[in-house]
Amino acid sequence: MSTPATTDRSFAIERIFNAPVERVFRLWTDPALVAGWWGIKDCTIPFCALDVRVGGRWRIDMLTASGTLYRNQGSYLEVVENVRLSYRDEPDPEIREWAGKPPGHSRHTVTFTPHGKRTHVHFEVTLASAADRERLLALGMGGGWMQSFERLEQLIAKETNHAG
Repeated sequence: MSTPATTDRSFAIERIFNAPVERVFRLWTDPALVAGWWGIKDCTIPFCALDVRVGGRWRIDMLTASGTLYRNQGSYLEVVENVRLSYRDEPDPEIREWAGKPPGHSRHTVTFTPHGKRTHVHFEVTLASAADRERLLALGMGGGWMQSFERLEQLIAKETNHAG
């Protein structure tokens, strides 16, 4: 039995952020900072706990503007400071969009590469199956992550404007 090719199960987002790699890595690993950018437009993060070490658990609760709470959680698989984070996402089986059939666990890998005084981020999500990939993209997962990246970019710009 063979596993489907990763490309059938993955999607990626790349972005260059106007901050050094150490700052961008910290924005992904400090719970107080993550709560300031993670999630879709107009959401809030009422709970964010990150134990950023291999085997450490993470949980981020996202509350949408319409009042829906999404609990996100998993564990860290790889942590290389200022270089790479890889973590497992374990879908909450209670989310109504799953209609009683949650997707399998996914692996999210974030690579941080210095680009002068800026940082190139490569973010890749590998789902449990090609069917999970299609389902989650149809539900807006890719667009949701794009909104998170926009929020991260806005936070960095705001910090840069206050510092300068």
